[in-house]
Amino acid sequence: MKTKTKLVLSICALTLIFSACNKDSVKPEDCIGVENGVAVMDDCGECHQSYIYDYINHVPTYIEDTAELVLGATEMLVLAGSANDTASNPNWNASCTDCSGILNGSAIIDDCEDCHKWLAYNYVTHATREVNDTITEILLENEMFTSPNNNMNPLWNAGCK
Repeated sequence: MKTKTKLVLSICALTLIFSACNKDSVKPEDCIGVENGVAVMDDCGECHQSYIYDYINHVPTYIEDTAELVLGATEMLVLAGSANDTASNPNWNASCTDCSGILNGSAIIDDCEDCHKWLAYNYVTHATREVNDTITEILLENEMFTSPNNNMNPLWNAGCK
């Protein structure tokens, strides 16, 4: 019994010693190089800083961290990449290109690594045409958008061997 007690006490002592050691740990850096910073990358690889937004004067003040952060009566903290930021930041994911090289395009890659654009499908003539961007594209009469991965698209995954 004494041996078991000594073993448990030895393990507890070692744990205490090792956890009390001052470790020179590397702190994580954000995308602008600030340790424990609050900047993040969007899906396009662009770095965005968090900011304090004054919702009366509509002025953002960019910040590097939240240490000693004090908000004024008309200010709010907007963390880069948060739902508030991505919903209102026109620069978030603004530089992405799709697999066909179109800025903010809507083309997607199938399981065979082939790039497919969205289609405008004419439900009267059953003709299709490729669409570069579903946001800016204007549909013609009798057309509707259809995703390239629609189960009716014979080209989707056609390149798989």
